[in-house]
Amino acid sequence: MIVALVVAGLAVTVAAVVLAPLFRPDAQQAERASNALSAEQDLNTRHAMALAALRDLEDDRQTGKIGDADYAALRARLEARAIELMKSLDGLAAARR
Repeated sequence: MIVALVVAGLAVTVAAVVLAPLFRPDAQQAERASNALSAEQDLNTRHAMALAALRDLEDDRQTGKIGDADYAALRARLEARAIELMKSLDGLAAARR
């Protein structure tokens, strides 16, 4: 009987320690900040990938792996994507202010 009470008491204590951060007053704000940072990191990563693709495209053109017509079409698409991502990043930065 005493062992059962001690085990129950330990279980309640452990549960309280584990669940306490979920009930903090600033828990929702911390989660929103974490999600915003995660979204910003995702946009930054995708923007860096678009810029890398533009550099690779330029290298392919210089080495003759791609023709001028294809180069122009791909460059326009990649530049539009990079600009779109930059605007999204600017929007996130403005929303945080």
